Amino acid sequence: NRSELNEYLRARLEGIRSSLLAQHQGGQGLPNATVGTERETFLREFLSKVFPSPFRFTGGAITDSHGQITGQIDIAVEYPFLPSFPMPASGERLLLAESVAAVIEVKSDLVGQWTQVQSTVRAIRPIKRKWKGTTSLRGGAFTMRGASETSIPVVAVGYRGHTTLDGLKQRMDSTSADERPDAAYVIESGCFAGLGCEAQGILGLYGFCIVLSRLTAAVSAADSDLLAYVK
Repeated sequence: NRSELNEYLRARLEGIRSSLLAQHQGGQGLPNATVGTERETFLREFLSKVFPSPFRFTGGAITDSHGQITGQIDIAVEYPFLPSFPMPASGERLLLAESVAAVIEVKSDLVGQWTQVQSTVRAIRPIKRKWKGTTSLRGGAFTMRGASETSIPVVAVGYRGHTTLDGLKQRMDSTSADERPDAAYVIESGCFAGLGCEAQGILGLYGFCIVLSRLTAAVSAADSDLLAYVK
């Protein structure tokens, strides 16, 4: 129902989605129309402009205190309170697991490239964030937790893909847990599912923003033992 969303917010979200799709379409078939440019468009034109500056969006590989490492990931959403390590003159980073709030995997077509999403999730699932203690703010109250290990959430984004919410949910449900992203979003159709949120149309983009905001707020402060990386 169009009345469910503020009309000015709806108009702005429609403009953002149209811009993303237009830039993606304009690059189709060109020699430099690569996965990297799709990632950079989503990063440059959406994430880095919509979300506030304390959070950094970058690419690279993630390692944990157990010595495990991922391959190259598309976009990591970094917490603002822990370091990561760039290569000189490059935006690619080696990220400590505890510095990552979430990973975003960007594809041209979520249906045709779902096996690539599965492969990425399979590589990220074993990576563990080892906390000595965490603090989060939810529902207006601070929650403090002791020592724990948590996995890194993965959100899959496709410029194209499933045209119905039921189709996206069925794809998620039929994928094994160790290969299934925590949430998935299709820009063209607006279908979004996962992490307690379901939406379609322009509400899907808003749902994506809500979920990503929740993931970055899940840990507002943390005590992690960086010496755990020294053996």
